Amino acid sequence: MNHVPDEVLDAIDEFGECLLLGEPQRVHGKLRTDLRVEIVPNDESTAICRYTTVHTQSPPAIRDRGSFMTTIIDGVDERLKQWGIEPPTAYTYAATVEDTHHYEGTVQLP
Repeated sequence: MNHVPDEVLDAIDEFGECLLLGEPQRVHGKLRTDLRVEIVPNDESTAICRYTTVHTQSPPAIRDRGSFMTTIIDGVDERLKQWGIEPPTAYTYAATVEDTHHYEGTVQLP
């Protein structure tokens, strides 16, 4: 079962296609009402993948929020891997801005 919305998968596919043309664009999408993802190209070989979530707790890594959250993050990572993009081993806590927790990791572009 896929827990990643089609709109987010389509955005990742567009990002992958743009990588092939050498013009990767920023990705952003809503995964749940309390969870969003953003991928921002950093340079020719890396991008920052950021998850933002509104929650009462901010564990050290986003997958520490439980199995359902892990399933969603794994779904995004799997789609990235299909494009030859290597996700980090963990998306770690970076900051809290106005009750929204930010988790980040550097993805390796092909």
